[in-house]
Amino acid sequence: MLLSDRMRAVAGLVQPCRSIADIGCDHGYVAMELVRNRVCRHVIAMDVNSGPLDRAKSNIADYDMQEYIETRLSDGVSALRADEVEGIICAGMGGRLIISILEQGRAIISRMRQVVLQPQSELSEVRSYLRDKGYLIEQEDIIYEDGKYYPMMRALPGAFGKLEWQISGNLEQKCRKNGLYVNGIQACSQPVQISEISREEAQRLTRVQDTYGPCLLEMAHPILKRYLLWQKENYGTIRQNLLSQRQLTQRQQCRVEELDGKLSDIVFCLYAYYKCR
Repeated sequence: MLLSDRMRAVAGLVQPCRSIADIGCDHGYVAMELVRNRVCRHVIAMDVNSGPLDRAKSNIADYDMQEYIETRLSDGVSALRADEVEGIICAGMGGRLIISILEQGRAIISRMRQVVLQPQSELSEVRSYLRDKGYLIEQEDIIYEDGKYYPMMRALPGAFGKLEWQISGNLEQKCRKNGLYVNGIQACSQPVQISEISREEAQRLTRVQDTYGPCLLEMAHPILKRYLLWQKENYGTIRQNLLSQRQLTQRQQCRVEELDGKLSDIVFCLYAYYKCR
């Protein structure tokens, strides 16, 4: 099977289970990889368009996997029945489309054990949605392939209720019993060991975790470091080009300030790598 590194990494995030649905299955290769490696006994390969679904059906037949993989025409999870699968995969589509699929299927997805996501865009919006809806991002990965970076994640639906939190006060009093949330900010394994946190610090932590991934930051993922350094260079170049103008318009000045904020967040994230030395 012509499985890319990106799709192999997506399959690698799936926890062993009885059955899972691959939403937007394209050629069906992820479903076949999961069955071949005995990660899942049954996969429902789904797509909103008949063309990709026909290609997946043909590939599944070529590898004689019809007994383990079924294909189904579906807009998001609309063709799934409650408790039919233990999780879903949404990979290779825009972040806002993923959010739409999760939102429209909330009643079914909230009962599942895992959601594996690989948004092509709007990463921060996806993570913000997960946080607001009480998901736990329990594992992340990032792949560099063909000149692009591909972050991905596995989330647990319904791990928490909608988080209501205050910023000031003693941090320990605000930790959840399981130690996974600090002032409503996800810390992938251990809470931050400080006594107080300011509103600005909390907002920054939330922002950088939504943008770059709580687990990727906590594990100091080496490819995330490359991504951060690449973004730092790009933003720095754009900033210098703007400042080279004799006189900045108000819009350009706002852009410089926006870039300053992004660069500051990147330096903040890179500190995790220096701590690991």
